[in-house]
Amino acid sequence: MTILTHSEHIKKLSFLLFILVILSLTLGVPNVLAANNDKGYIAITTSNANIDLGELEFALTPLTKDELTVEVDAWLAILKARATIVSEAEILVSQKQKKILAAQEISDISAESAVLLNKSKNDESAAKELKKDLDEIKSLARDIKHQRADKAVDELSKTPESLNQLAKKADQYSDKMQKRRELLIKNLTQLREEKNDALERFQLVLTSWESKGGDGAELHLYANALSGTNVDLTDSDAAWLTIKGWLLSQDGGLRWLANIIKFTLALIFVYILSRTAGKITDAALNRNSNLSTLLKLFIKVSVRRVILIIGFIVSLTLIEINVAPVLALIGAAGLVVGLALQGTLSNFASGMLILIYRPFDVSDIIEIDGVTGTVHSMTLLSTSIKTFDNQHLVVPNNNIWGTTIVNVTGSRTRRVDLVFGIGYGDDMAKAEQIMLDVVNRHELVLENPAPVVKVNKLADSSVNFVCRPWVKTENYLDVYWDITRQVKEEFDKQGVSIPFPQRDIHVHQVAKITEK
Repeated sequence: MTILTHSEHIKKLSFLLFILVILSLTLGVPNVLAANNDKGYIAITTSNANIDLGELEFALTPLTKDELTVEVDAWLAILKARATIVSEAEILVSQKQKKILAAQEISDISAESAVLLNKSKNDESAAKELKKDLDEIKSLARDIKHQRADKAVDELSKTPESLNQLAKKADQYSDKMQKRRELLIKNLTQLREEKNDALERFQLVLTSWESKGGDGAELHLYANALSGTNVDLTDSDAAWLTIKGWLLSQDGGLRWLANIIKFTLALIFVYILSRTAGKITDAALNRNSNLSTLLKLFIKVSVRRVILIIGFIVSLTLIEINVAPVLALIGAAGLVVGLALQGTLSNFASGMLILIYRPFDVSDIIEIDGVTGTVHSMTLLSTSIKTFDNQHLVVPNNNIWGTTIVNVTGSRTRRVDLVFGIGYGDDMAKAEQIMLDVVNRHELVLENPAPVVKVNKLADSSVNFVCRPWVKTENYLDVYWDITRQVKEEFDKQGVSIPFPQRDIHVHQVAKITEK
């Protein structure tokens, strides 16, 4: 089986590609010429098909809609021509693969036929099998569509040596075809890059045309159909060479690798920037004592998150993602979510009002709807409260803002209200002095405002005094407990009684009346 030389094959392939270019340009040029003749304008941006994207954008800016129409047709012709070349090259790759498989099968069948030829002299079934194999070899040779291959098969001497020689030539043919096919695939990768370059510039021109009133819906569909790279996964060799070529191409894998590295570095920079901005904001807010801790924390977190979100969206442009549809999608999604989560938005609004009007802060003790505890943390949707028995309550902000809020620790000082009762027979002046002495001796009681000890009520079984010392808010419970204990001890020492509820039972004996 005789094979074309490498130089002959290259010449044939180059000639075919040249014909494809001429045909494609011929198909695309009439629209451009018609537009030029109608408008008297000749496309200027297509003089350099590899024009820089930035320069192309600048060149398109001053053009009118009619002039851009001509530019769109011109770039469409270039894109169509390059897409046609790619399609024809893909067809060639597929045809080469079929020929390679046919040659490999010829080699296998020829080797088997050489063995059958020796048996066919004495074995009728082997002779039939041999005839069947030879017919299949001739059929495969015709599939290769190679005149010299057909001649080589027709001139078989039907000897084991000739069949083995045919198998060897078929293997050589297969190897050479595989090398040429690999070369064609490499060239196809370059052709795809050129098509994608033209597609990118065509889309830029199309977008500029649409911005000035053009309707490019159908052309966008055409461009989307040409985007991407077709990979035949059933052909492992071609798939691997295509993927490898894409990975190593400047407009393919290397470009995306650079984009991913830029995107990763941008995210790291945005993260560091957000952290730095958060610290600067925190330091600035700490100088203002009028702001609550909750509001400071909210502003700090908001600054960080806003920078992260904006930085992420901007970073998407580094991996060539158009952020305009993303922003539009976020806006539409926000409207839908807003309608679906009205209760949540109510909590959000209440959270904002709490932050602005500051009815309480972190570590404050508050009472809401009968629940008393310490404010642990707060988000825009809910407030976390820890009760004194260490239960963790999460209360929606709308419930908090819609009810009375008692901030127990909202002031720096607080009055301790105590009530002590003595018996009606006890010395009131003595009892009053005992309570004043106990209060004045306590180190946590404030001198200003001065404590108050006065007779407050004449109860059913006791004379009640109010004892009202002032303390710092954080010392409230300690003073409450200490004074209660110390007053009781002093009353006991100095003979002042503290009445407690009693019940007297009187038993009357009635004389028994005897009957007569």
